[in-house]
Amino acid sequence: MVAFPVTIKVNAAKPIGDWKPIYRFFGADEPNYATMKDGRKLIGELGALRPGEVYFRAHNLLTSGDGTPAYKWGSTNAYTEDAQGRPVYNWTILDKIFDTYHVAGLKPYVEIGFMPEALSIHPEPYQHHWKPGDPASNIVAGWAYPPKD
Repeated sequence: MVAFPVTIKVNAAKPIGDWKPIYRFFGADEPNYATMKDGRKLIGELGALRPGEVYFRAHNLLTSGDGTPAYKWGSTNAYTEDAQGRPVYNWTILDKIFDTYHVAGLKPYVEIGFMPEALSIHPEPYQHHWKPGDPASNIVAGWAYPPKD
């Protein structure tokens, strides 16, 4: 690759069209806090930024677990398997999260992640126990691996 000089000129006095807000996207690592008292309050404040669409994205929407939040962790238990290995889908926790967004006027910006425990090629240990001050490398666990199939 060869380096070469580049010059960029901006004429801020010359309008080129209306400003369309593209910054109304918010997010969090922990989806389950959205349904708690302070989470609902924050989601409501974000929803009040209308008129216009406001989107919210959360990690861990497919992570296995009972919905108990932790630092950089959340779970919905949307996918498990029965004793014969057949899929079992449960949208109860995810529906509560999305209902919270809807009531506040937010639209879910859905991130399909992370890996359900039953599908992970390396399920154990599944949940990390990261805390502030730990290196980011301590966040990797079974939920961060690719699917076995």
